[in-house]
Amino acid sequence: MNKGLKYALSEIRENYNSLNWWRNRVFVPYVVGTLTQLHPSYPGYDEAIHVMEEDWDNLIVLDACRADEFERAADLNQFDEYSDVVSLGSHSSEWTRRNFAGREFGDTVYVSANPHTSRDAGGSFHTIVEMWNRDFDDNAGTVPPQAMVDAAREAIEEFPNKRLIVHFMQPHGPFIGTDIPDDEIEDRYWEAYDENLAYVLEYVEELIADLPGRTVITGDHGQISPSPIHDVLGVGGHKPGLRYPGLVRVPWAVTRGERRRIVSGSTAEATAEGIDERLRDLGYKV
Repeated sequence: MNKGLKYALSEIRENYNSLNWWRNRVFVPYVVGTLTQLHPSYPGYDEAIHVMEEDWDNLIVLDACRADEFERAADLNQFDEYSDVVSLGSHSSEWTRRNFAGREFGDTVYVSANPHTSRDAGGSFHTIVEMWNRDFDDNAGTVPPQAMVDAAREAIEEFPNKRLIVHFMQPHGPFIGTDIPDDEIEDRYWEAYDENLAYVLEYVEELIADLPGRTVITGDHGQISPSPIHDVLGVGGHKPGLRYPGLVRVPWAVTRGERRRIVSGSTAEATAEGIDERLRDLGYKV
C-alpha cells in the first residue's frame, strides 16, 4: 500500500464520525471545488491574471477585496484605467503560491501585512518588510493601514529602483473601519465590510499620491459572506480551490505616473518565526 493511500485511510478512520471533517476535507475541496471549476459561468484559471507579468511599478493589494464591492466603494473616475480581473486564487496562500512561490523577483520589495507572504514565498523577493510581525496591533487584531502607508513610504525611499508591492490586510477582517458591534456583524456583514473597505481606501489614496510610477490597486481574492447556508456548506469566507466569481473577481485600478527605472538584484529569505500564531490572530486556520 502506498504512503498516500495509507495516510488517507488513517485520516478517515480518525475522523469518520466528524461532520466538520467530511465537509471541510472532502465536500468543499472535492465536490464544491470541482463543480465551481467545471461550471462554464465561473472564472477559470485560464482567465486569471499573473500579477508579476503585468505592467506596474507599484502594486497595492487589498486583502479579500471583491471587484463589485470595490466598484461601489471607490470613485472609479479617479483612475486612468479600471477593469475587474480574475485572481489565481480564492485564498491568500493559494494566490501567493501561484504568483510568487519558487520564483525569484530580485527587482521587487514586498511590504506585507499578511503572513502568507513570508510563509509561502519567503525567498522570492529582494526584501519582505514583514508588517504582520513588526507593526501588528494586538488590540485591533490586525496591521493598521497607517502603519502600511508609513512603511511603504520608507521602502520607496530606501529602494527607489525596485518594484513595490504593498499588501494591506483590509478589507479582510477583523473590521477596524466600522463602529458596528461584533455581535451584529453576521447580520450586517456587508455593511461592515464596505465600511472597512472605504476606511482603507482613504489611506491608499494618500499613499498613491506619494508613489512615483505606474500604480495598480488589486485584491488577492474576494469574499463570501457568512450565512447559515454558507456555514452548512462550509464555503463562507474565502476557501482555497473555489472559483466562485465573488471569490476570484478582483479590481484592477490603474493610476499612471512617470515611470521609474527598475533594477534587479538578489533575493533574501524571510523570517519563519511566529507565522502560525499571527495567522491564527487574523482568523486563518493553520
